Parts: sequence; C-alpha cells; structure tokens
Amino acid sequence: MATTGYVNAILPIQPPSGCARFDAARNAAAALRGACLDLFARGEAAVTQTLLTMAAVEGRGASIKLPHLVGQRLDALASAIDAGGVFAGDGPAAASALARFRKHDSLRSDLTHSTFTVTLDQRGHWHLAARLLALRSRREARDVMVTTQEEASQILSGIERDFSRLRSTLGQLRQRLRRAGRESTDRLTR
Repeated sequence: MATTGYVNAILPIQPPSGCARFDAARNAAAALRGACLDLFARGEAAVTQTLLTMAAVEGRGASIKLPHLVGQRLDALASAIDAGGVFAGDGPAAASALARFRKHDSLRSDLTHSTFTVTLDQRGHWHLAARLLALRSRREARDVMVTTQEEASQILSGIERDFSRLRSTLGQLRQRLRRAGRESTDRLTR
C-alpha cells in the first residue's frame, strides 16, 4: 500500500521555545520602566506642590515662578531653596534632596523618550537597550543606554531612595511654610 505523505493527526501549534521566557523578560523590563516613571511623576508632583505652597507665602512667594515645563519647575525650586534663594533658610535639607533626585534627570529622559529593545542572555537574564533619537542644535543626536537586569534593579532602588527622601523633605518644608503662614496671620488678627 502506498502512502500519500499526509498525516491525519491534529497537532497543536506551539510558539518557538523561549517565547514565554522572552515575554516574561519584556514584561519585567516594561514594569521596571513603569515603576521608574511613576517615581519621577510623583517627585515632579511634590516639586509642583512645593512651588505652589511657596508662591502662596505672603511677600516672598511673589518671586516664585510657576513654569509649565517640568525641568523648569525643578530649576525654579532649586533657585528658591539653594543658597541665595528666597527660601534658602527654610529648606537646606530639601535642596540636598532635590540635588540627589536631579542626578536621575538624564535617566528620566531616556526612560520617557527612548525605544526599548530587550534581549535574553544564555542564563535567561534580560538586557535592555534604550535608543533615544533627539534633536540638538537642529541636528540629529542619538544616545544609547544599555543596562542589565541586575543594574536596572539597582537603578530603581536608587531612584526609590532619592524620591523617598525628596518627598519627605519637601513635605516637611511645605508643612513649615504653612505653619509659618498661619502664625503670621494669627499675629495680624490679634
């Protein structure tokens, strides 16, 4: 009897081996990116709240700028609380915390604006290549950031630590400024 070469068995279609590991790695890298971006957004909100509180302080608050762009808000807060700023005496700890948080500025830009490529090594650990296409002086500028899974975890831990300190010190600064404003108002109404 001759065979025709056809098989009547129904076989399941399976993705190539390693796809589940790759999907898990890609999801982990995306989760890390999201966690970092969330910390940056929360830090930016704390900075904005602090600028609004400072702007409401009678007298000194009139000099506080409330710019639209986040980088400019970070600059405005730094100018207000650094040595020589109108709120320098109120927040030296906040100035230090802000400076530490700002060390992550280039990373914030990379995470926000780069395209990501995730690869796996032979141990199943992921590596991330972030490619940024920017315009500088009307010219194309390309930056690449490459990090390993382990390095990325350390980066996230550093951002978490610096954000926590920034949030805490800015919260204390806002509280002191509000308290001083209430005390000033109480003295005027006596």
